Amino acid sequence: MPSSSKIREVVHGKLVWKDIEKPDEATLERLKDTYGFHELDLEDCLSKTESPKLEEYDDYVFVVFHFPIRNLRTESIDIESLNVFIGNNYLITLSHGRLKKLDETFLEMESDRRYRRENFAKGSGYLLYILMSELFESCFPQLSQIHHFIREIEGDIFEGKVAKDRLYDIILVKRQLINLKRAILPHAPIILQLEHLHTRFINKKLELYFDDVADKISRAKSLLSSMTDMIETLSDANESLTSHNTNRVMKILTIFSATLLPLTFITGLYGMNVPLPLENHSGAFFLVLSGMLGLLVVMLLFFKIKRWL
Repeated sequence: MPSSSKIREVVHGKLVWKDIEKPDEATLERLKDTYGFHELDLEDCLSKTESPKLEEYDDYVFVVFHFPIRNLRTESIDIESLNVFIGNNYLITLSHGRLKKLDETFLEMESDRRYRRENFAKGSGYLLYILMSELFESCFPQLSQIHHFIREIEGDIFEGKVAKDRLYDIILVKRQLINLKRAILPHAPIILQLEHLHTRFINKKLELYFDDVADKISRAKSLLSSMTDMIETLSDANESLTSHNTNRVMKILTIFSATLLPLTFITGLYGMNVPLPLENHSGAFFLVLSGMLGLLVVMLLFFKIKRWL
């Protein structure tokens, strides 16, 4: 069966990095025949796993990573899986081709012979560290962009720009933060497991390097926590501001209703076809109109004294 997957590889010495985009069943079957991977791990490469995971075997380790991807069409954060098989002489990555930093790192390894030699010479475990470091580092521009957006919302709210309700923007940021947490934070125990594998391809010497990746996850966790607190505060402030604006409008409308009620009564009364005071007076219209204006002024003064205005 012909394969629709895009397969590329870069080799230095005995170590090969094979990157597979959009893996299909035919490609996975060949991997099973070549490397003896467990069929359940290969099934995970075709399905969507809910969280990162690590499976250790005698001759290889299988890891599922999740990384956030910005959807430019919907302005939301999607979660992209990266499946990794790592053995003594190979690193195999499988994805759907949406991880830009993965592609950039592979192309750099492929085109820069010196860079490839320096990293491949240290083994497959170090190569995995380089890839993880680059991918987790690529999350910070997204965090910075969301932080900038939060500061923009903060400026609008606390400058009193009530004409521009930021409720939709606040909900969008909350959703983005939820997906970022879902993508990044569960990796902490996975990295800890990688540190303590101590196998031929991920040995104790790499513990310090994976500590660096753990530090990046910890830094991302701190930023996410801070931004979550900020957006919750802004959500409360926006709700209070919107409520205050609504109350102010209702107060103005109530004052209009209260002042127009007696004036409407007077005009309705003099519109009745019955004998009324001043009906034969030549200046009746102006007298009634003056009385209505006087009543309006008295009511407004009363509202002012009561501090309802």
